[in-house]
Amino acid sequence: MHQKKIHGLRVLLALENEQVARGLKHMLLSYGVSSSMAVDNRRATNLMATETYNIIVTNESFPKLGGADFTRFIRLTDKPMAIAPIIYGLEMPSRERVLEARDAGATKVVAMPFTVTGLMKAISLAMTDGRPIVQHTSYSGPDRRIANDTSYIGPERRYRSAAVISWGDQLNMLRSTL
Repeated sequence: MHQKKIHGLRVLLALENEQVARGLKHMLLSYGVSSSMAVDNRRATNLMATETYNIIVTNESFPKLGGADFTRFIRLTDKPMAIAPIIYGLEMPSRERVLEARDAGATKVVAMPFTVTGLMKAISLAMTDGRPIVQHTSYSGPDRRIANDTSYIGPERRYRSAAVISWGDQLNMLRSTL
């Protein structure tokens, strides 16, 4: 991954394991990425109240709320972080857990423990994802559809009551938070 693409990003490491978060923080710093650590939801929400982040990294066993509920919480805020890519770590990935992370609004799901290569690849993919963000009362997060079905001929109902933030608008909003 090009250093230019990630240099200047601000990452929130909302992870239960402080030692892992500290290691990732030092690794990200070597790439020119600043980050903050939070080992529970209280610290994370305090950081989000005072700072703005371009990417959030969390895991399924994040204390108090859990990773899925924390991800939903982020997606429902009225801050620019609501559209930030969320990288979600799973310790024992299964179809059900991946779907739970996706339905909570995770952008990328990564197997834990995080490796430098795996996390940097996930960050790179998340920053070039290109999917619009759908904001609706029943779901807020990246558009979950892989491709548009061109064979469908009926009325388009999916976007009628949802706010959709295009990829270009997301990039503009995330860049303005740097």
